[in-house]
This record gives sequence, structure tokens and C-alpha cells, in this order.
Amino acid sequence: MLHRVREKSQGLVAALEGRYVVVGDLHGDYKTLQQLLREWEGPYLFLGDYVDRGDNGLEVVTEVFRLFIEGRAVALRGNHESPMMNYDGGFQDELCDKLGRGRCGAVYREFEKTFARLPLAALLNGKFVALHGGIPLRDDMTPATLEEIGKVSGDLAEPTDPIAFQTLWNDPCICEDYAPSPRGPGAWLFGRRITQLFHNKHSTVTVIRGHTYIPEGCATHHDGAVVTIFTSSAGPYRKTKTRIAIVDDQIEVLDLATKQPAKCPQDPDLF
Repeated sequence: MLHRVREKSQGLVAALEGRYVVVGDLHGDYKTLQQLLREWEGPYLFLGDYVDRGDNGLEVVTEVFRLFIEGRAVALRGNHESPMMNYDGGFQDELCDKLGRGRCGAVYREFEKTFARLPLAALLNGKFVALHGGIPLRDDMTPATLEEIGKVSGDLAEPTDPIAFQTLWNDPCICEDYAPSPRGPGAWLFGRRITQLFHNKHSTVTVIRGHTYIPEGCATHHDGAVVTIFTSSAGPYRKTKTRIAIVDDQIEVLDLATKQPAKCPQDPDLF
């Protein structure tokens, strides 16, 4: 299966058209994923972070990859699709518990190669940019472009390229330009002006992202130019109000359980 995912992958920026159900971080929440698939018709656009923290990362990532192979989903990469996170976050241990110590190392190496081939971003209907973390910054602290994200090269198993790393790790902030991220070296917080410059460059209107735990399951930032979606209620996120988004000509954030429009806090202080 992992070999087939790698064969089917077509670059680091996916170009998509049509209506998509956008799903935020799942972190091993197989129950929520099953509910989603029962009650919401695809295709689906997953924003990454399939594994770690929850108990069923293997089941979640297997199902997401199956949907991708069948042409029913697009699976972006999250910051937890990397060896550094999987060692501490629990996915490597989960594989060993479920597959046995004799097999888990070889299977994880196949996951590692597959994660490195997942797209970092998607352009949806020419209007929306989907990614896991946030807008990456060049060395001159101006926003990188989708073209630059698509041209990232080298070994991406543990993404050290700054543009790739920041696409997976950056967050919006209540600021105009940028600030160092509390997440650590290499990651940045990006402000309103960075978001505006990014959208002006691409003629887009909204960045749709995951990455940040928000108890309400969603948030809007920078006057709605950035939207955060969080879909896991597993492990430490058990009290989350799980949300998804329907994206076509517009974006609508919905409560997963009630299917009603969600009330998303505006510009929350994420840290």
C-alpha cells in the first residue's frame, strides 16, 4: 500500500478542482474518521497529522491512504509525518505494539519514505490554499510562493529545507509581520501583512490549515484570510468540538456532529 501511495504521488503542491470536505488533524482518532466517512460524502482533503498522541494512528493513516489510492481523497503532510515526531509522539511504538518488534522497524521505514512524498500544500479552485502549518518565509522574511514550495528538493524524510519545515510548522499570530515561534528554532509566527502579501501574489482568498489545537475546533485569523480546522477528539484532545470544512466556491466550517455552521473564535491567542 505504501509503495502504491508513493507511485501515485504527483509533487509537493496539488492542484485541485471541485467540492472537498476538508479534515483537520486526526492524531489517531479512528472513531471520528469512521463517523466522517459514514456521514459526509467525499472527496476529502486531509490536512495532515494522522498519527501520534491518539491510539489508532495506524488505522487512521491506513484508511486515509486507502482513500487516496482509490482517488477519493488527497492527503497532505503534517508536521507529525516525520521520524522526529513519531519517535516521541507514539507512532513508532504503536507500530511495534501492533506489528511486533521484528517487523515494525522495516514497516516504519516504508512509512518514512511515503511521508516524504506527500504534498506540502494544495491550491483548491484557484482560490484557497490548503496546508498543514502556515505560510513559509524566505530569508528576507517575505512570504514564499506555492511555486517555491513545489520546488523544494533534497531528502524530505526529516524536512530540513526551511520552506518545507515552515509550511509544516508555522502558525498565524496577532501581529502585522512575523515573530519567532514558541514551537522552537526554525518555525515562525506570521502576521496580517504576510498573509495579505501571500494572497496578493496568488490571487487567493483563504489559507486553510490545521496544526493548532483549538478546543472549539476552528478559528479564523487575519479577518478570515486564514482558517484553522481541528478534527481530533482522541487522547489529549477528548474535549474538542470536532470541525470540518466544506470548500467549493466558498468555505463553510461545520460541526461534525450536528452538521450545523460552527462558531469559530476570531484571532485567538494561540500561545
